[in-house]
Amino acid sequence: MGGHPEHDKINGVEISTGALGHGLPIAVGMAIANKIKKNNIKFYVVCGDGEINEGSVWEAALFASKNKLNKLIVFLDYNKWQATGKSENIMSLNPLKSKWKSFGWIVHRINGHKYDQMYDVIKYINSNDQKPKIFICDTIKGKGVSFMENDNNWHYKVPNINELNNAIKLLK
Repeated sequence: MGGHPEHDKINGVEISTGALGHGLPIAVGMAIANKIKKNNIKFYVVCGDGEINEGSVWEAALFASKNKLNKLIVFLDYNKWQATGKSENIMSLNPLKSKWKSFGWIVHRINGHKYDQMYDVIKYINSNDQKPKIFICDTIKGKGVSFMENDNNWHYKVPNINELNNAIKLLK
């Protein structure tokens, strides 16, 4: 069981990006090629708040805005944790919404646990505007599994069979 989604093993995962910070730059490259070819394809990126500490993410964000990559949509899983601790203590992202706006993005903040809200947001996206979009999804790490919620040890830990069965039961 791997820690990162793998291309060809999960439907919809087009690129495996185990190295943090690569997902957005890769999508930006695909989106600029899409624009040059005058295709009408949308590119979706899911990234975490720890991941956006990488400089390549901010370079890609600037490039996407400058080139009006309006078919680029990012969902940021903002659970306030990263591999080694609280995001705020490692490298503050605040003011997160203002930063993305200052980079020229359309920014929305939503509850990342309300899937109907996320679905509505996807339907809302208007590709006629000339900016990339980011949805900052406020989430709770391990939500719904009481022994995992806000416990950063589960960043690397793999549940044993009893923990897995208990988690499945809690999520039903």
